Amino acid sequence: MAQEDLDAKYGTELLKPGTEAPNFTLRALLGKKLELNKTRGGYVVLDFWASWCGDCRKDMPAMSALSRTYFDKGVQFVGVSFDTDSAAWYKCATDVYKLVGAQVSELKKWKETQVSKDYHINWIPTLYLLDPEGKVDLATVEEAKLEKRLQQLDADGTLARYRLQVPQFKGGLDDFVKFMQNNLKYPEAARKVGLQGRVMVGFMVSEDGTLNNIHVERFQPIEAKKALTGSLTTATREAKMRQCVKELEKEAMRVVGKMPRWEPGIRNGRAVNAQFTVPVTFRLQ
Repeated sequence: MAQEDLDAKYGTELLKPGTEAPNFTLRALLGKKLELNKTRGGYVVLDFWASWCGDCRKDMPAMSALSRTYFDKGVQFVGVSFDTDSAAWYKCATDVYKLVGAQVSELKKWKETQVSKDYHINWIPTLYLLDPEGKVDLATVEEAKLEKRLQQLDADGTLARYRLQVPQFKGGLDDFVKFMQNNLKYPEAARKVGLQGRVMVGFMVSEDGTLNNIHVERFQPIEAKKALTGSLTTATREAKMRQCVKELEKEAMRVVGKMPRWEPGIRNGRAVNAQFTVPVTFRLQ
């Protein structure tokens, strides 16, 4: 009854099942943008939330768990934040709300955002489940109802039909390794200080196999075998090391941009746009 009462009280104006979900293009955490219509082809969960929302924070552990469980089953999760402070949004999304999926925001006050108007958001958290055609399957303010619906779709085999077959480098892993060995160059500045690390490069593999929206997601240091010594100040040493990291990231972006077309992702028997991430490793012999 509590679930029904909450939807009856806060969810009466939400979009009805069968309604086409309004498209949006919003800034993601890493600065790139996400267009909702490009996620079509599988089930998508939209979670409207904010870091300052107590009820949202209560649901975050359960939503994080759902995203971990159903990501591998082909469901995409998109968190839509109503934060106005980018730092607060980033901290909550990375430290607290560890959603396996994308996080986007207009960085405007809740009632001033176009997305809240389009989706009739009068309470947060609010959840939408969209079907592969981009239409509303479920709209609710209750995480338990979303979980139940996903369980139903999983049990009857519906989710399996839309599970993504991930993109891959033509020729597979062996040819990917050969390509990297033949094309990756170690930046001299990073080599001199012995900086080693792994640059995680993300990109979109389009339906035709071309790579778009190539970007650095993060840098994972391995070690610096040689310390920067001499009369350099701490600030100068740190600045030089940051510059070396930028050189590694720049080279990783260059070599990924040089890659030939990939085998595209496949969902329900057809090629689809798909996000992918590859590690570009710089290691000294």
